[in-house]
Amino acid sequence: MGQYRPMFNISLEHTYFSNGRLPGVQLVPTGESARLMANTNMVTRKRDDGITVFFDHEQLDTLRLYAADEDDPLQLNFECEVDSQTFRNYTADAEFSETRTLYFDSANTDPQTIGTKYLHSEEFVSPADLAELFAGSFTLRETHSSVLPFSTNRALLFDAEQTARNPRGKIPLDPADLQQSRNLTRGMLSAAAPASRRPPSLGLISIRVSSEELEQITKGDLNTYNDYHIRFKARETHWKYFILGDANREGVFVKDAKDEIEFDYLGEEEVANGRKAKVFLSRQAIPLRDRAKPKFQLLVPRHNRLKVLVKRLAVASANRINKVKLDDRELFVSEIYVNF
Repeated sequence: MGQYRPMFNISLEHTYFSNGRLPGVQLVPTGESARLMANTNMVTRKRDDGITVFFDHEQLDTLRLYAADEDDPLQLNFECEVDSQTFRNYTADAEFSETRTLYFDSANTDPQTIGTKYLHSEEFVSPADLAELFAGSFTLRETHSSVLPFSTNRALLFDAEQTARNPRGKIPLDPADLQQSRNLTRGMLSAAAPASRRPPSLGLISIRVSSEELEQITKGDLNTYNDYHIRFKARETHWKYFILGDANREGVFVKDAKDEIEFDYLGEEEVANGRKAKVFLSRQAIPLRDRAKPKFQLLVPRHNRLKVLVKRLAVASANRINKVKLDDRELFVSEIYVNF
């Protein structure tokens, strides 16, 4: 066994978390990638926010052959899952759906440089990173320009713009060719179990190491490798306070201690058990955080002075988010109940 050196790293970030890292990430190589790793003695070091792949320097000649082979390249594909049940709640909307998945390809980065790279074109993950899942027997539509065989069980469909932006590995499609559609269904997904067609909770990732990149990694020091990142942005919601119980007093209001966020009084609403609650909604959308910092207080006028009823109100949770329509606008709203 030779010297092991890092080939590449994948880290997932999220602004929802105070440390900036997305925890509970599982990167699972496809069956084909797992075999490639076993055949070339690659090893992995898993972390809570990603994975690092190491290569055996004694296998360098074999790796060079793979890297130079266009038909069987040095490429590792991963299905990415995240443990959090509320991941989509606290993540800015990327139009998650059962027919599309996020797809990140290292081909979208600059192959001439080695170092830190983001696997998406915008500052954060966005709908531009979505690809359509090939789900089996159906007629291809005119919008389908190419298909990518990601693994034995998965294939992805791309429109003309996506195909032109990154054609590598994609097979051109002719929607008018019904036989091609049947062949794709039979050849790619006929053996796939229905459960395997479920989109991963986070997405799919392809990392390809070119001959040039492999040589740069080999000739550099142990810190010379591609450090790939995927960065998610936290969802922003309007915070809606329901003031109940003894706190529901005449003149009560919500105030930001830093005077950065303003709240509008929406009147009273009937809640559970027929009780009435005074309702306040933030004018601005506020990013969700695992450890929220805003200091909102509940105040009430008393004897020509302001009395503090609650020094620090509860903050929004990723567990309770609603989509509402207000003044012809659709807003994501975090509901927070104050009862004392």
